[in-house]
Amino acid sequence: MAESITLVGLMLQALKQVPVQDIFNQDPYESRRTALKGERLLRVLTVHQLIKSPYLRGVITVIDEHRPLQAAVGGPVARNTLSNALAHYPVECMMDAWLRIKERLGAGVEQLGKKFARIALIDASLLKLSLAAYAWAEYRQMSGAAKMHVVLEWSRRIPAQLVVTPGKVHEANPAVPVRWEAGWTYVQDRGYVSFRRLQQILTAHAHFVVRLKRGLDWTIVARRPVPADRQRGDIRLLSDWTVRLAGWPEVELRIVSYRLPDGRLVRVLTDRFELSAASVAQVYKERWKIENWWRWIKALLKIKRPLGETANALQLQLLGAFVVDLLWRVFKALGHFPKSLYEFVTRYQELSLVRVAAVPPGAFRRALEAILEHLNRLHGLSQPLLSP
Repeated sequence: MAESITLVGLMLQALKQVPVQDIFNQDPYESRRTALKGERLLRVLTVHQLIKSPYLRGVITVIDEHRPLQAAVGGPVARNTLSNALAHYPVECMMDAWLRIKERLGAGVEQLGKKFARIALIDASLLKLSLAAYAWAEYRQMSGAAKMHVVLEWSRRIPAQLVVTPGKVHEANPAVPVRWEAGWTYVQDRGYVSFRRLQQILTAHAHFVVRLKRGLDWTIVARRPVPADRQRGDIRLLSDWTVRLAGWPEVELRIVSYRLPDGRLVRVLTDRFELSAASVAQVYKERWKIENWWRWIKALLKIKRPLGETANALQLQLLGAFVVDLLWRVFKALGHFPKSLYEFVTRYQELSLVRVAAVPPGAFRRALEAILEHLNRLHGLSQPLLSP
C-alpha cells in the first residue's frame, strides 16, 4: 500500500473511514442506480477537486487512464452517467453525507481560537454564469449568476450549511432557509436582516449579531455606559443602548455604535446583553472572516467552472469541494506539517497523482508518511480516522 498509493488515493482512503452509503440508500431511487451510487459519486467529486482539469471530460479521462485511481473510485465512470447524476442526484443526501463527514473528521481540524468557538458567520458569494448556458441563474438584465449562501463555523472555518439560489434571490428570502442551533450566535450583514428571521433565531434559543439596516426606527429604553477609554483597536465606541424597534416593539434589543478609522459609522444590533460593547463590536468585525474564506475556496477549489448546467450540479460540486477542503485541514494537523495550510494545499494539488513514496524528501513527505501510517493502522477497522 505504501509503495503504490497516490495523494489522491490517500484522500479516498481517508474518506472510506466514514461510510455514507446508508445515507444515500434513504433515497427511494438509490436501489435503481447501478452505475454510480452515492458514495461513488462523492469519490468522483473528490477526484475532480484534486486533478488539474476543471472539466467533466477531464475527470472521466483521468479515471479511465489511471488504473489505481479507477479501482479507488469503484471502476470506470461514463460521461453520461456522471452528467445525469450531477443533474438529478438529491442534494439533501449529499448534504447529509457531508455533515456526517464533518462530524466524524472535524475534530481533527486545528481550531483557530476559542474566544468565538460558538460563533457562526453567514454570507453569500456570487458566481458569475452565462444565462445562455445556465438559464436558471437569473441575476441582472443580460447577465447571470448563482448565489451561494453558507453558514460557516468561525473556529474551524468549516461550512455547516449551504444553499444555492439564482443571483437575484435576496439574502433574507425564505428560499434561503437556515437551521438555527441553540446556543450559537449568528453573525450576519444587514442584507440578511428581517424581523421574521431574527425571531426564528430567538425562538431556536440562538443569538444574533447583525448590522442595523438603514431606515429602521427605534425607541431608546436605556443608555448603557461606554468605557471612558472608547478606543478599542481600530474602532472607537460611541454608544450602547437598550432599544425597542419600530415594527417589533415586543422584544428589547441592544444597539452598539462605533466608528471605523475611515469615519464610517457602524450600528450593530444584538440580543446579547451579557457581552461588553467592545466584544459585540469585535464579534461583528469577525464577519469579514467568511469573505476571506470565500476567496480561499474560489482560489484553491474548482467551483468557478461548474461541472453541470443545473443548480443541483453546482451544489453537489460545492459539497465535494467542502469535503476536500476539510480533509486538507485534517491531513495538515494529522501530519504535523509545520508550514502554512496554503503551502500544504498547493503541494498536495501539484503532486496529487504522484505516489507517496515518490514525493521528494522534506516536511511535506514526512507529513504524508505520518498520515499514511495512521491510515494503515486503521485499515480494516471500524473506528473513524480521528476520534471526536
